[in-house]
Amino acid sequence: MKLKSVSPLIITAIIVLSLWVIATEFIGIQKIFLPSVQDTFKKLTQLSQTTGFWLDVGYSFLRVLLGFLLSITISYPLMVLSLYNKRIKEVVFYMVEFFRYLPIPVFIPLTILWFGVGDYGKIMIVFLGTFAQMIPMYYDSAIAMDSKFDAFTFGLKWSRFKYITKIIIPGSLPNIIDDSRLCFGWAWTYLIIAELLGAENGIGYAIIRAQRYLASDTIFAYIIVIGIIGVITDRLLVFIKNKTFKWL
Repeated sequence: MKLKSVSPLIITAIIVLSLWVIATEFIGIQKIFLPSVQDTFKKLTQLSQTTGFWLDVGYSFLRVLLGFLLSITISYPLMVLSLYNKRIKEVVFYMVEFFRYLPIPVFIPLTILWFGVGDYGKIMIVFLGTFAQMIPMYYDSAIAMDSKFDAFTFGLKWSRFKYITKIIIPGSLPNIIDDSRLCFGWAWTYLIIAELLGAENGIGYAIIRAQRYLASDTIFAYIIVIGIIGVITDRLLVFIKNKTFKWL
């Protein structure tokens, strides 16, 4: 990773830690509400030495990844079909509008009823929370490319299918990856909500378990873990985009 990419990350971390120290050491916020930096990272170190910690992280990451991939698998083809046929687009977007305004937690009791408290219900919550957001985002990225090169259809006498597969899809992929980065962050939000309300393992379950004992240092330790996973995943997607589309 280049220095110019690392520096803003380091600066951000220093600012956050400084504000954290000021709040706990100088303002005097009680540890039950905001644990100190030392206590939090000490707890994180202790947790990282236990098998249960890594199992919780692994379960949560796997659920997010599978739900996210399922969402892409369904959302992206629907977006492409919407580009190809306006009638299909209308049907798809009516469905999207319906789901976008539904609060995802209302599906949690149903997923528990249908799938139990295991992995399948959590994966479905991630899917339901992200696919309706992905379709319009992907479509907007594709349409932005369409508006730039729509003259190709007439100048080269291409069919709509050839134009979509040769121009729109390849040209919009960099923006699609950026859209996916945002959706992956939302996927974590929905998963943690699902694990808070019905789970036997995972980060969300670990957080609600710590809340019962007022273990705020444990809660903040897991929050840091989620943030670290998010930063690593986001930078990985940026790396893939830069390596795949070197002209950017």
